[in-house]
Amino acid sequence: MAKKDFRTQDPITSKDLRTYIESQDDFAFERQIYHQAHKLGFTVDHAGVYEDPVMKKQRQFDIRASYTLDDKKICLTVECKALSDSYPLLVSCVPRSPRESFHETLYTADVQGVNSSYTRVSHKLWQNASDPYALYKTGNTVGKAMRQVFRDSKGKLDGGDEVFDKWAQALASAAEVISNAAVDVSQRFAKIRAIAVLPVLVVSDKTLWIADYASDGQLKQDPFVHDDITYYLGRKYDLVRELLPFTISHLHIYTRSTVNTLFTEIANSGGIWEQMFS
Repeated sequence: MAKKDFRTQDPITSKDLRTYIESQDDFAFERQIYHQAHKLGFTVDHAGVYEDPVMKKQRQFDIRASYTLDDKKICLTVECKALSDSYPLLVSCVPRSPRESFHETLYTADVQGVNSSYTRVSHKLWQNASDPYALYKTGNTVGKAMRQVFRDSKGKLDGGDEVFDKWAQALASAAEVISNAAVDVSQRFAKIRAIAVLPVLVVSDKTLWIADYASDGQLKQDPFVHDDITYYLGRKYDLVRELLPFTISHLHIYTRSTVNTLFTEIANSGGIWEQMFS
């Protein structure tokens, strides 16, 4: 690809930069989401640095938010991506299978020995295949593939993967959050005894498209714009004191306007608490 000669371009003005910030800038997007969570009482961090456990590189997360209710905590690792309607995100979905209808939480395990007792971290798998109040119900629509779609110079539709780094970073950021959570719940006389971790991707309004397939592989209808969807991951994370890895089963995808419904439900002690911990 030929390099652009910026010396021949018109100077960028203050108005140009404001238009860019208001329409395309991820930082402004992140600050809006940060303030939404902060106003609802979340503990929120923005633009911190962590080490990617796979790549062993220093990376910067967008947002980490947590909310505590009694002896339980929900932690969110949020990545934001300002998309345009000419380069939207298409998520291909199928009915969720029984083996994908689960999630795991970290919790305090008090172990009683013959002459002593101690506290350790453990994790519980919540199998929800037949539970009508399950967080991830069997048969509900779940994402299994995603990519951005655009028109090339000839007007032909093509796919790109620019959004991949964003949702992958939500998972990489979750590794440190999970590790810290495991330490917290394994403390003697721990105040927080159960912690759930949810990775979240937030995209611009009207840029999330769903292609809904039946179990036989047939497209049910034309793709349509939607506000939120869950995406199956089955991502495993090793814990230092556990023989079995901890698993994040799903990524939650929201648009800018609708992610506040998740924040509000958590802050208002909504049903997600029962779904995550009981």
